[in-house]
Amino acid sequence: MQVSVKKLNRRSGVPANLSDKTNIIGTVQQGFRFEGEEVSVTNSALGKWYKDSAGSFYWGGGLIILAGKVISNFRDLPVNLPSNFKFGIDISHHNDKLDWQAIKNAGCEFVYIKTSDGVNTPDIKALINAQNALRNNFKIGYYHFCHADMKSGGTIQKDAEAEANDYMTRMNNLPPADLPLVLDLEDDNTPLTSNQYKDWVEFFIAAIKPPFNQKGIMIYSRTEFLNRRLPTGHGLGKNIKLWISRYPTHPDANNVPSPIGWDDWSIWQYKDTGIIGTSGHLDLNIMKDSSLF
Repeated sequence: MQVSVKKLNRRSGVPANLSDKTNIIGTVQQGFRFEGEEVSVTNSALGKWYKDSAGSFYWGGGLIILAGKVISNFRDLPVNLPSNFKFGIDISHHNDKLDWQAIKNAGCEFVYIKTSDGVNTPDIKALINAQNALRNNFKIGYYHFCHADMKSGGTIQKDAEAEANDYMTRMNNLPPADLPLVLDLEDDNTPLTSNQYKDWVEFFIAAIKPPFNQKGIMIYSRTEFLNRRLPTGHGLGKNIKLWISRYPTHPDANNVPSPIGWDDWSIWQYKDTGIIGTSGHLDLNIMKDSSLF
């Protein structure tokens, strides 16, 4: 086990509730590791609990199960992380002078890279970012910032196809992706109705051809945005996985609501102001869907 929160109470037993301080016998700091075993808890609201060889008890929401290796050395991770999670970042031309060694040392395993923004607006650092990520043995993926309207071609279908074709053109000149390609849906400057917006997304996805769709396709967005922009019965969640953006003050992997149409998220961007080494204002992500990796 490894402590993932800044400070975790060491207790003499499982408390009646988490606010009960009567059996606290000490604290351990973030990064502290120990061998432990899960104990039976009658009240499921308390979550999982683990006991070390000395008989001390720890709340499982503040722990990472290492499974024989250090999953992540990064500080200030969310609580209640799944045992098989992957830690990663996403970057664009806005991220200058990335500290790749520090990112690697933090336990990062994947990097998503911006390729383009609408039509004819490539990200000028996509190639160098991809090359640096691969040089440091990260798995990589690409994302495209979508502008869902009718400016390119005059119709919803032609506009979506124009952006998809631009996306594929950019990826033709980049190293092959290891991860699903991503539609970044967060631009609110769209004249489309909810049904038209759904149509635009579907036309875009249909226009992506092999080999670019062989790893799958994923949508990045916010719950509030998708609930507002898409019709209730859109059906996109049946085949399209979700990368959700949500930045709570106290990030908890068990408290990340999915938008209508999705049962769960595959990646969670939990912070957009992360600092690793000399790299600041990084987007930090947790991947829990092992099928992506």
